[in-house]
Amino acid sequence: MTPTRILLLRVGMDLGYGGLGPLFPDGTFEYVPIPDNPKRVSPRSVYFSQISGRRGGTIEGFVPFKYRAGPAHWDPEFETFTYGDPGKNKRQQLLQLKNGDMLVFHAGLRPPEEREGSKLYFIGYFVINNVYEVKDLEPWPPPTFKHLWANAHFRRKNGDAGLVVAEGVPETSRLLKLAIPLSDGQQEILPELEPKLGLSGSVKRAGAGRWVPTTHVQSVGEWLCSL
Repeated sequence: MTPTRILLLRVGMDLGYGGLGPLFPDGTFEYVPIPDNPKRVSPRSVYFSQISGRRGGTIEGFVPFKYRAGPAHWDPEFETFTYGDPGKNKRQQLLQLKNGDMLVFHAGLRPPEEREGSKLYFIGYFVINNVYEVKDLEPWPPPTFKHLWANAHFRRKNGDAGLVVAEGVPETSRLLKLAIPLSDGQQEILPELEPKLGLSGSVKRAGAGRWVPTTHVQSVGEWLCSL
C-alpha cells in the first residue's frame, strides 16, 4: 500500500537530558528513550536497566548517570509498535495519519567517546495500522486499549488527557539496523537529502513533526522501506 502521508518526528534521548544515543563505527546504534517522570511510575513502568541493548546487556550504560536507575519513557516502542502523544500539535498531526501512512522517527546520535556535536539520524518507522484517541481514562489503563498497553503512556499510573496513540503494522514497521544520516551538526537537513525528501532547514526537536510534501511521499516511502 502506498502511503498518502509521511510524518517525520524526533524522538529519543537528547542533550536537554545530558546525552545522546550511541552511534557505533559500523553504523549500528542503540535507541535510547528519554526518562519518564518518576512521580508517575506504576507496576507497569519500564526502567532503563530492563531494556535490552542490541549489542548485548541493557541500554542503562548509555543513559546519563542521574537518570540511569530511573524509569524510561519508552516511546516509540518497537515491540508492539506504538507511539503516543497528548500534546496539542503532535496529537493533531497523528490524527491525520491513516492506514498505510508512515510515521518516521529520527534521533540524535553520536559515538560514545565523543562529547561534542549533535547530528540527527533516521532510526525507524511505522507503517500505520490505526490511530486511536484515548478519551476514557477510567479505569486506568483502559481495558478497551489493552493491545496498546506496551506504550509508555499506558505504563504510567494515570492517564494523559488528550492522548493519541499510533499503532504500526508489526510486519512492515521496524527499528532500523543502521542509522541513516539526516542532518549536519547544526541539525539542518543534509543538502544531499533535500531533493530526496522535498524538505530543507532545521529538524531540531520541536512541538510538532514535519510532513513530507505530497509530491515526494511515494518516492520517500519506497526509499525508507528499502533501507
